[in-house]
Amino acid sequence: MTRARLLPLLLGLSMVFVSGTAAEAKKVIVRNVKPAPPSPRPPPPPAWDQAEEIGNGGYVPSGPEANGEGSPIALVEATATVWALAGSRSWTGCSSVAHEASNQLFGYHEDVNNYRENHHWAIQARECPNVPEVLAMAARSELLRRFDLPEGLDETTDLSTIETGVLDSRAQAQAWIDAALVEQARRRDNRGLGLEYWRGRALLSTGDLVGARKALLRSLARASVEGWKLRRLLALTELYAGNLDAALDLAKRAFIDAPEADRVPSYFVLALVLDRAGDQAGARRRMQTALDRDEGSQLRSLESAMPLHERLYTRAYAKTVRSEASGALRLWNAYLARPEPEDPERRLAERHQTALRPLPGNLGGPAHANEGAAASGGP
Repeated sequence: MTRARLLPLLLGLSMVFVSGTAAEAKKVIVRNVKPAPPSPRPPPPPAWDQAEEIGNGGYVPSGPEANGEGSPIALVEATATVWALAGSRSWTGCSSVAHEASNQLFGYHEDVNNYRENHHWAIQARECPNVPEVLAMAARSELLRRFDLPEGLDETTDLSTIETGVLDSRAQAQAWIDAALVEQARRRDNRGLGLEYWRGRALLSTGDLVGARKALLRSLARASVEGWKLRRLLALTELYAGNLDAALDLAKRAFIDAPEADRVPSYFVLALVLDRAGDQAGARRRMQTALDRDEGSQLRSLESAMPLHERLYTRAYAKTVRSEASGALRLWNAYLARPEPEDPERRLAERHQTALRPLPGNLGGPAHANEGAAASGGP
């Protein structure tokens, strides 16, 4: 085929191809798509307002409890009332507080605190009234509150406010202890939280020696608290009851068993027992050692377990050992003005008091009745 005939044929084929492509292009229709309208927000779950109050979000996913239409059943009200009826916060909140209480409940040192009424653990006990650890920690904190004696007190100082405050505090602590024991029994919880030990402290500080002895012996049998702590308080209980032999045995055992980090209170107890037993040299030596090693908190802690008149005796004896005559004499007078001390304790206090009074000076007269006559050569 010649070039003149081939060229028209190629031009015809190209026109057919172009026209077919244009026809196909006309079949594509481009339309602008409008955005879909926003879907309506789902209604809030049932009882949302009540659920917000307890802070659990209020939504229980539908499951076997859902009704036939697939909407979730409102379980928020039941979730709220199970704790509200108990006067408590949610389980999550109270379990966290219980963990905090467990970390603080046990320890060698029992330092007094500066808490007042409605302190931190009292608030936690109200918000979680069915958690034994929290109730035990509230009782512990209450029994270690400071009820300081007034400065410069003597026999004329009114101590009725302190007495009333201590009695109210001890009653509150025992109420928490009772509630903790009831809850442990309900749960069949056999953990030893030291509740009888703290009850013994409360009873001892109010002068109930019989009740204190029973509580401390129960705690000793359960071994929920270190033995030397229990024997220290038992030694004081027997001392105040007049059982010197038992008090001395318990005080010595508590002194031997106590670790070095917690031995200062045992020095104090042993000194007080030896003082009443008549070993004045041994008592003074141990009291001086305890005072030298104490930074002020351990004697205060021990005093929180003592009746008020015994606190006065302990403070007076400590000042006597330190030769602080003026303060010691005022405290001995305050102690002797109390109705609680019996005759043997009064006589011992009077001997300490007499030893503090200065002896009359030598004014140049005869030292004894016959000195003047002997000097003059008389009979």
